[in-house]
Amino acid sequence: MENWATIVARGIVAAGGRKSDIFHNAYGYGLFTGGLGLHCGAEKLGVATVPISGGNTERQITIINDFKPRGICGTPTYILNIAEKMEEMGIDPADNGLEYGIFGAEPWSEAMRATLERKLKLKAIDIYGLSEIMGPGVAIECHEAQDGLHIAEDHFLVEVINPDTLEPVEDGVDGELVFTSLTKEALPIIRYRTGDIASITHEPCKCGRTTTRMSRVKGRTDDMIIVRGVNVFPSEIERVLFQMEGIVPHYQIHLVKKGENGRC
Repeated sequence: MENWATIVARGIVAAGGRKSDIFHNAYGYGLFTGGLGLHCGAEKLGVATVPISGGNTERQITIINDFKPRGICGTPTYILNIAEKMEEMGIDPADNGLEYGIFGAEPWSEAMRATLERKLKLKAIDIYGLSEIMGPGVAIECHEAQDGLHIAEDHFLVEVINPDTLEPVEDGVDGELVFTSLTKEALPIIRYRTGDIASITHEPCKCGRTTTRMSRVKGRTDDMIIVRGVNVFPSEIERVLFQMEGIVPHYQIHLVKKGENGRC
């Protein structure tokens, strides 16, 4: 828990947070690691943390308007829901004092980032984690560049492999993320296959950090759809939906098999 809190505290700073902040935590608490992880990290940093959890959107809006937090965290779709509810209530989502948001726990596209930043007038920062490895904080973008997520390499060893051959791939090539924990004692993990598709780079970031960076997660090995021989991830469909006026990014994908070969 101490390691986790320290890692997340560093992540909040990378996202643009500082000790004097009020931080609105809209991740779910309970057994989900998002709320607890961000809460512990925020407390470690010393920010005033609002542990509101998820749901009860109108109350969320009241507290945001009253407390004027500088930072907010939650799943990107729920934060977008808050912004849209504000608009329904006649409140300008940009008039809230927010400067940065830490969003994750689900795949989200650059189009959604642009929408969140436009509506809420903040920097939308991607955070990555998974319960088996630790929880949120395994990697996070910096607010200076927003160009890849900095991995906490003093706690996690990262590899990217071809999910079919299990051979390592070169920097910049998409593959399956594999993590080994270096400091966990209760549940050490060795070469854990995450199922997440991304790439890594060892090039220094313009923010000055030199840790390995991973790309945003492109999808999962188990949600890739092959349509006429072309690999398609749901996030790509979301990107197109965001380009259409009047369409919200809430969708279902129905696969229908046609032809004798069973291809979609």
